[in-house]
Amino acid sequence: MDLIATQHGPVTLVTGLPKTFDYTVCPDFQRCLAPHIETAPKVLVIDLSGVEFLDSSAIGSLITVRNRLLPEGGSVALCSIADGVAKVLRITDLGKVFAIFDDADAALAALTA
Repeated sequence: MDLIATQHGPVTLVTGLPKTFDYTVCPDFQRCLAPHIETAPKVLVIDLSGVEFLDSSAIGSLITVRNRLLPEGGSVALCSIADGVAKVLRITDLGKVFAIFDDADAALAALTA
């Protein structure tokens, strides 16, 4: 997995997730993201563009990342969510856990202000 993390002030934008975000890629996701979590960004925005499917393991990985940032006052936001993935997030009520934005530009505009 080739995640790309770019810094935008207090926000780190993460792109490059695979089309299928499931238990088979969660270990790589956690491993690739670990160095960026260790720097304790204020906000981590995970761009889900291109992700067409996610399973409960992927949801667990996203929550794990959030939980690692919370003690330092950080948070996780999601953006660019396909309809099928958005439906899963609605069903699991994760809009209460993650800030959700239409796209990366909207997330960066709101979170770097």
